[in-house]
Amino acid sequence: MSERVRAASAVLSEPPASEEDLRLRLEGRVEFIEVALYRYTPLVDALASRHWLRHLREKPDLLRKVRELEGLLPEVMEHLERRGKVEGWPRGSRIPRRLRRLREVRERVFKLLHRKAGLLLLLTEDTPPREALTRLDDYCLEDVPVAPTPGGAFAMHVGATSQVMRYLRPLLILAGGLLGAVMLLGLALSFDAFLVFGFVLSCLWPIAAIAMALLTLQTPGSAWLTPERLVWLAPSGEPSVSVRLDSLGDGGVQLEHARRGTLRLRGNRGVRLPRLGREKAARLRVLLELFRAPQVRANAERPVELVTWPARLRRGGVWTSGQLLMSPGGVSLLPDPEVGAALLKAATGRTLDGRVELAWVLEGLRWQPESELEAVLSRAVAATGGTAWSSEDVRVVPGLEGAREVHLVRGEEALVGTPGAKERSAVLARLHAWASRGPTR
Repeated sequence: MSERVRAASAVLSEPPASEEDLRLRLEGRVEFIEVALYRYTPLVDALASRHWLRHLREKPDLLRKVRELEGLLPEVMEHLERRGKVEGWPRGSRIPRRLRRLREVRERVFKLLHRKAGLLLLLTEDTPPREALTRLDDYCLEDVPVAPTPGGAFAMHVGATSQVMRYLRPLLILAGGLLGAVMLLGLALSFDAFLVFGFVLSCLWPIAAIAMALLTLQTPGSAWLTPERLVWLAPSGEPSVSVRLDSLGDGGVQLEHARRGTLRLRGNRGVRLPRLGREKAARLRVLLELFRAPQVRANAERPVELVTWPARLRRGGVWTSGQLLMSPGGVSLLPDPEVGAALLKAATGRTLDGRVELAWVLEGLRWQPESELEAVLSRAVAATGGTAWSSEDVRVVPGLEGAREVHLVRGEEALVGTPGAKERSAVLARLHAWASRGPTR
């Protein structure tokens, strides 16, 4: 008998390897995947829940234990699968079933992770699984502050109100009134009072449940803006996010849906701010663009009082319309149109497509020191061909202090405009303060 035949006969005569023998040959790899399956399964349940972040923060070991295994797990799984393809598994072996189950559970973990926190953690298809788990673990340990840091200048609230309440409140009032009328009618007609009360109560429960469901779905979050960060307080069940303003690069603030007012931010964290409304979204976008400029963030301190109103400039016999800005150092006129965009560019050196209201830019610039504010106004005036007068050069036309229009002159130039009712007292007080510092010229 040839050697080849004898070898084949020996192989055929060997008894099939038992489950225990396979475990010994695989040197702990089977136990490794069993431990992995035991640890990955509860992580799937946590990520699949609505309050997934709360569950992960309550049980930090879930992520830590999975991270410990993830570095070696792909290699172990690949070794076992390769062994099964080459040598086969004994009939009835539980090893391939557990291996398939682990692969399913592991894929489910990372699908949920990308779906629930892909934008938040800035995950891409190329992000290694272990890196994704590390980012999630770091985020779970991160405290999301709302109040400004000690010594911080301000915390502006950019809230959002749900449009659902606009329609839901009258509906609830109408439904309550109708049910109340039914109850009173039933009592007046001598119906069983308990029966009428039970009927009304049974009708109120579905209405209340529908109202709560609509509010839960449609309630938007709100944002707090400080010189260092934006904090997004999401609706119930969604994680709150803190995005550092110094991490917002070019294109880091995108208006995703103008009509609904949805913003998307990509900085040290990614976040989608839905249903802010057109005006609030545009305003927040302008403020973020302003405060992501390093010089604007660095100079933020106590607010400076600014007043603005529409006015006309007479210079060289020609009238020019624009917006007059009164600061502690004097008055400036920026010609129409695009006054807000011009001031934003003077402060940041950048332009912003879309709506830029002057009031929104001033809302952020008023936190700049007076000297820096005057420098920004000077750059805007030079870029737009406007004019700037120091407080020492401003003179009020005699005899017109009580008129609705305010007439200011400097040499042959004149500024004429009507401040709003709220601004008028502040304007007149500042003009009198300027005039009282020296003789009227």
